[in-house]
Amino acid sequence: MPLWIYHLPVLEFGAILLAIWIVPAMLSFEVVHRLFKPTFDEAEKSLAMTLLALVATLNSLLLAFCAVSVWEDFRTADTAVGNEAVAISELARDLAVMGTPESLAVRERVRDYARAIVDEEWSQMQQDPGHHDDDTRINSIFRAMQAVQPATPAHTTLLSEIWARLNEVLKFRLDRISASEQSVPLTLWFVVISGGVLSLMPMLVLPPTAFNRCALGLLACSTGLVFFFIVQMDRPFVGDQSVSSHPYEVSLDGMAQWDRMPK
Repeated sequence: MPLWIYHLPVLEFGAILLAIWIVPAMLSFEVVHRLFKPTFDEAEKSLAMTLLALVATLNSLLLAFCAVSVWEDFRTADTAVGNEAVAISELARDLAVMGTPESLAVRERVRDYARAIVDEEWSQMQQDPGHHDDDTRINSIFRAMQAVQPATPAHTTLLSEIWARLNEVLKFRLDRISASEQSVPLTLWFVVISGGVLSLMPMLVLPPTAFNRCALGLLACSTGLVFFFIVQMDRPFVGDQSVSSHPYEVSLDGMAQWDRMPK
């Protein structure tokens, strides 16, 4: 799907995708019956309805699989963001508690890293899914940590926790980047769209009555709704319903609140 469509308001996004399914289905029905005027006997209609039930069932299973898959990918991306933000908060507090000049310098780099995610990396990911910076900031945190040395036994214990938290930040960062690069493959898109079209074709054998037109419209609408959900969830970091950067802002607010506390 082109990325511009994800930046439309949700209602416009949904209306476009529903129209993509409903309008061609209704036009095809009218064209077939007005131009070709086909006639089918009861046996042919019965066979068409049997095929409709079979194809619709198989397509429903495929759509359900795709919907569950993209929802799991979306939840994975959301979880990775939340975990990274929590790890940043824990790392910042541990560094502040240690309180040495070197640890406080590392803490400022952690703050810069979180701020860069919110101000720069997030908007770039929305324009180019899978985009991330060149790891300069996260690497600078690791390099700065080399200068942090324990001055007391308590610092020794705390330092091991700090390294553990820093490695968690790196791990969850990689999880977030991996989740941002996930999308439904073209082969699956082809199968899903083809299955949706095939599930509508048996309806063409029905006579052009108001009831049959309504039934075709409802079937196309139901297919379009599931398709809309799949498309909407396919890009977890793009669009109005995307994963939010709010957890990082909470982490930054927590750091600022710590700085305002009396020592």
